[in-house]
Amino acid sequence: MTTKKKGCGGGSARQQQQPLNQQQQNPNQPQQTNNGSHTTHQNQYLQQRRQLQMQRNSRCRLFYLQRHLVLNCFNYLDQGGREAAFSVMGWSMENHQRHKQAMQRQRQIMESVKERQEWKKNIFKQVLNVEETRNANDEKGGNEDASLCKDVETRMVVSDSAHPDESRGEEEEEDREKFHDVLPPLFARVDADTLLARLNTRRLYKRLLHYRREDRRRLAEHLAKYANADGDGDTNGNGIVEESIVDIYEGDLKNHKTANRIYPKNMTISQMAQKEWNDLLVVAGMRNQGKELPYDPFPTQYELLLFSATQRAVAALASYPRSGNSLMRTMYEHTSLRVTGSDMQGGLAKHDLVGEMSVGCDKVQFVKTHFPERRGSPQFRCCRAVLLVRNPFDAIESHYNLMMTGTHTQNISPEIREKATKYWEEFAVKEIRVWKNFHKYWLQQQIPILLVRYEDLIREPAKVMSRVVQFVLEINDMGSFFGDRIDRCIKEQQEIERLGSYKPRSGGIGKSLAKYSPELIEKMKAEGFEEILEALHYGDLLKKPVEEWSKLPFLPEHALEFESSQDLIVVNQGDLSRTEKESTKWNMVKKELGIHCDCVHCKAKRSGKAEN
Repeated sequence: MTTKKKGCGGGSARQQQQPLNQQQQNPNQPQQTNNGSHTTHQNQYLQQRRQLQMQRNSRCRLFYLQRHLVLNCFNYLDQGGREAAFSVMGWSMENHQRHKQAMQRQRQIMESVKERQEWKKNIFKQVLNVEETRNANDEKGGNEDASLCKDVETRMVVSDSAHPDESRGEEEEEDREKFHDVLPPLFARVDADTLLARLNTRRLYKRLLHYRREDRRRLAEHLAKYANADGDGDTNGNGIVEESIVDIYEGDLKNHKTANRIYPKNMTISQMAQKEWNDLLVVAGMRNQGKELPYDPFPTQYELLLFSATQRAVAALASYPRSGNSLMRTMYEHTSLRVTGSDMQGGLAKHDLVGEMSVGCDKVQFVKTHFPERRGSPQFRCCRAVLLVRNPFDAIESHYNLMMTGTHTQNISPEIREKATKYWEEFAVKEIRVWKNFHKYWLQQQIPILLVRYEDLIREPAKVMSRVVQFVLEINDMGSFFGDRIDRCIKEQQEIERLGSYKPRSGGIGKSLAKYSPELIEKMKAEGFEEILEALHYGDLLKKPVEEWSKLPFLPEHALEFESSQDLIVVNQGDLSRTEKESTKWNMVKKELGIHCDCVHCKAKRSGKAEN
């Protein structure tokens, strides 16, 4: 009995010789296999692979070592000797030069990164020193600390592509430019999410500075009030009444809640933006119920923006160039806190319009386009359009300044204008045809179209934007939410220039008419654009003196909506209104006039030629 038990449990020879069919007949029983041979073969295979890999690595090391030694020897040869040696070795001299230049650029980039990191460390050290100085000298050196902190903040407010010493003049411009390879500027071809993150980061930083200055101002007011108060503490000579304990507590509580919302912790920029939008909806509901708001809203220029995917075809903002589309986009973004898109890379990202080239990403619902004046990319479906128009004389003259200067804000000098009289008259006659065909194209479309005039937008921005927001978002009733948003974002601004993304050129409605001679106006009339003027409600424009152009009667309800019989159209598909006859070779014109363009691309080309 004992022997049988050992044989059954001890793995005897009889048990090892069981046929395979018995194991297959009892599938429920655990199978016992001998994996020794399999493990041996696997170990041998892995050992062989390891030896082969070691041989490859040694050959690679030997190859690179030989190449390194040979190239080091070539360093002691002159150019002729190197070319002869390369020809003997069968190597390409051009590849060697490209590799050498790439290594030099990489070394420069690494040095620039190190220098920028050192600059950031110095800036943060200065900020920490300012905070320590403020805490140590709250009573004695308040004014000196404030001025020192203001100086540090001024030097810290730089763009993504700027050098820290940007405010010191043009002496160190060369040092600033070498950072362009390290961190691309805001207007570079970067993905839309990165551009929005940069913009929101800058807004968040400016918000922190704003509330820091508000805290100092509030503290100074309190100190001044109590310093001027009478000995009784009730009133002072100016009639200032001391606050009660309840008012002080409620004010401190409200300030504390506002401070917690300024920079929430453990959240990304996109999460902060979404949370702030949700808070706005909650506050709107409390306002409708008549409840007291728990915190003060942020200033509109420091609110964070969001992308918004749309399930339908987008709404287009169609306009001839220099007709106010950037102004409308900025006001729409401030009101809805949604990024607007564009079908072209026009350089406006540096003016905080970060939706350039974001049409194909399904991130925007309101897209700027100049088609058919020019063709953008990509083609996109459009279910409705806001047609923003401007009188042709101001629009064409502003477009001429843009093409001659390469900027959105500068004018050409009187000397250059006098030299370019011939080019200006040719340009005006050609552009009036483009302007006419552009608006004719959009007026013939059968989708819902909202006609808005630039002259109405700058005189009554709140009423015009109310119509635009209602049309784009397809809202039947604006309600109190968007009404309050328009009041805060538009009505509170005292100057129309503060609403735009950049300061426009100086001038006014109709001020460009002086640039057009009577003979030039007659040539433009011969192109037959007066019919389009009538359709856009500019019919009696030339019959009035320029002084009365700013008093043009508004459109009915500040915008006109046209009926539709079509669901959607495809933008950037079809013929252009600017043909070869209407094109101007601006590089040749500027070269003949001796004008240097100040745009980034032209500056880069000039600097590259100067180095060569």
